[in-house]
Amino acid sequence: MTGEESSGTRKGADKWYGTRKGNQYLVFQDLETNYAQIFDALKEGKNADAELIESKTPPNLREFLLKYGKYRLKQEFADDQYIRKLYALIPELNKSLNLILEKVAGFGLMTGLTYGNEDPCSFFKRLRGLDLPGQLPEVMEQISDSADSICSLKVNIISFLSERAREVMPNACDLVGEEIAIELLYHSGSLKNLALMPASAIQVLGAEKALFKHILYGSPPPKHGSLFKVKGMSSLKTSERGRVARYIAGKTAIALRADFAGHLIDQEKSKARIQELLRRKK
Repeated sequence: MTGEESSGTRKGADKWYGTRKGNQYLVFQDLETNYAQIFDALKEGKNADAELIESKTPPNLREFLLKYGKYRLKQEFADDQYIRKLYALIPELNKSLNLILEKVAGFGLMTGLTYGNEDPCSFFKRLRGLDLPGQLPEVMEQISDSADSICSLKVNIISFLSERAREVMPNACDLVGEEIAIELLYHSGSLKNLALMPASAIQVLGAEKALFKHILYGSPPPKHGSLFKVKGMSSLKTSERGRVARYIAGKTAIALRADFAGHLIDQEKSKARIQELLRRKK
């Protein structure tokens, strides 16, 4: 053992269980119960808010890291996080449906069945019973059943997410609706991030590509992101959308901070004002 090792100052050792002092180790007090808070601070490069006490043996670092790993997994699947993770499935399901549609739409053309701007899920139902040669009708029926399963899964996930979002973000859902509240959560990373964001950042959440183009190439800045989906926003004049989106973002920021704090607030005046702005600016 080298002198550096015997002093307990091996690279990384002092970060996790203190330095070695003679035949004693200086370890974090209450490490057994407060390991999560201590490791969180160390992971962020901060000093752990815990005193060091003497111990004859160092703690079992492997055991604590395994426990910390399980703790972090639970944190990753907190209420707001599993809403985000499940919501990320929706675009992937849409991609799958569009790919299937792209490949089978031609078979419909053989019988005069054309695809317009309808929901792909509705089109798949019409694939059953087509007058096609050989075993193709049976194959089309199987494809239709498979696509229906994906459509049903998508509907069930959206329904589940809407229900959970109303529990996690009741104020935001009441103000702008479940879909927009979930989108804001998805783009921000967490409810805590949303609660700390200024209204100007919330206003352009969901318009990251347009914002980057503005920063890099000087294109016009985005006036809104996910808030464009607020009912009535699309019918406003282009020159008025930014002003209304700014007001909605301000009220949404207040609602999200209340959600993070776990308080319900009265938003009737805010909702009435939003509807007034949407009607007046048309």
